[in-house]
Amino acid sequence: MSYPPEGGAAVTPRWGSRHLHALLDSLFPGLGHLAAGRRRRAALFGIPTLVTLLVVTGGLLLIPTSGLLGIALDPATVAALFFLQAVLLVWRTAAIGSSLLDGHFPRIGRRDALLIAMLAVILIAPQGFAAYATEVAREEADRIIPVDPLTTGAWDPSASASAVPDPEVTLPSGVPGSPSLAPSPSATPGVPRQNVLIVGVDQGIGRNTFLTDTMIVVSLDPVGQTVSMISIPRDMVDVPLPDGRKFSGKINGLVSFARHHQGTFPGSNGDGYDVLMGALGTLLGLRIDHYAAVNLGGFVRVVDTLGGIDVDVSEGFCDPTYHEYGYPDGFAISAGRHHLNGNQALAFARVRKAAGESDFTRAARQQEILSGVRDRVKAGGFLGDPIGLVRALGDTVSTNIPRKLVPDLADMAARIGRKQTYRVVIGHPLVKGDYDSRGSIQVPDVAAIRRLVAVLFPPTGTEPAAKYAVPASSGRTSGSGVSNCADAPRATPKPTPKPTPKPTAKPTATAIPTPTAVPSVEESPSGP
Repeated sequence: MSYPPEGGAAVTPRWGSRHLHALLDSLFPGLGHLAAGRRRRAALFGIPTLVTLLVVTGGLLLIPTSGLLGIALDPATVAALFFLQAVLLVWRTAAIGSSLLDGHFPRIGRRDALLIAMLAVILIAPQGFAAYATEVAREEADRIIPVDPLTTGAWDPSASASAVPDPEVTLPSGVPGSPSLAPSPSATPGVPRQNVLIVGVDQGIGRNTFLTDTMIVVSLDPVGQTVSMISIPRDMVDVPLPDGRKFSGKINGLVSFARHHQGTFPGSNGDGYDVLMGALGTLLGLRIDHYAAVNLGGFVRVVDTLGGIDVDVSEGFCDPTYHEYGYPDGFAISAGRHHLNGNQALAFARVRKAAGESDFTRAARQQEILSGVRDRVKAGGFLGDPIGLVRALGDTVSTNIPRKLVPDLADMAARIGRKQTYRVVIGHPLVKGDYDSRGSIQVPDVAAIRRLVAVLFPPTGTEPAAKYAVPASSGRTSGSGVSNCADAPRATPKPTPKPTPKPTAKPTATAIPTPTAVPSVEESPSGP
């Protein structure tokens, strides 16, 4: 059968109907025209589409899988995606319309309405989902990385008047100078380390406190392609501040204290993170201007959305007192390499009252959790539910990392594996356990800690000391290794001398002793 176009002779279509051709054009612009034998129109619509597809695919193949997550949170990428989707929608609409209105077929009638409506759904549905996913990425990027973050860097007291002494913040007496907040050294001019403070906030179900019980300084070397991590004990006291004073309270309460006593830290923005970065930067001798805060409940969702993470457990343990987040009868885990879901990973990172365990072993486990999350993202774990992961990150993470740095940091993290990771937990003799009116405390040896930092965070392009390298993985995973304490073997308690309480008054300002011979640096092992 042939159909006469308006004002011309009858032409027999090559094959198929206008609706079939339009359907093919909706799948790939120009394909329907090629099927109908209209090669010029097929080239007009198909070649630009094919070139764009090849360029985008080639770019994605050059980016490590885990780097895609950072790029997805980049506002410039989100804007480009919106523009590309709009262009693609117009292009597909034009190709479909060209097939529907082809003069080789009779005029469109009422009986074509249903098929055209179905084509409209096929046209709009994928574009609508893509626009939705892009909008989710934009919204969550704004939540995680505000356009104008409150904290733009570490607290810098030099820009304001001297702080007013406070009962919890004491000035060292008899000290003519104080340690200054110094930038991290760099052997490659213009290519410094990227230092980020990872903070685990004790906010969860049934909690109204705001304690930073997890504090890990992560440093990326963009030249040597390594990452170094150091964990700060939450009970550390007398931490030096950038203005020469020290915080006499426990360091995990500094953020909360700074928020309620902003006048004590002139020039602070009031959110507390800038003061914590300034304090830890002074302690370590590093410049720390970026932080990422993670809350407990959201962490569970992030791990579950990734499909779980793999961790290496060096020694099994059992804590019958852990009754949170799905474990009413305690939590136990065996030694080995295990695959953990969100609740299991959180328990593994939080347990500290098991026999043989402490804040120091817990800090080492938290570092292993970070490595497990990184490895899972690197392996493409977020591709199973990218929208769910982005939403989970929005509910879990807040940061002041500049948006322009996010893609670069994600790309660097994606290229660094377990073999290029170095970890340390600050422990004895870098800190000395004691007990006074503040409770159980850890008093730092600042000079010794800084010597450690010098070899753990060397100039860019220089390998950290090999002794801090993360041990090789124990091999393939074997289940979760998790059980309740009733079914788990009891660990042998490690002898720990109990400190004797000292009947002293609340600490007051004391002079910093003149540096003397310091014991060789021996840190707590930070292997998994």
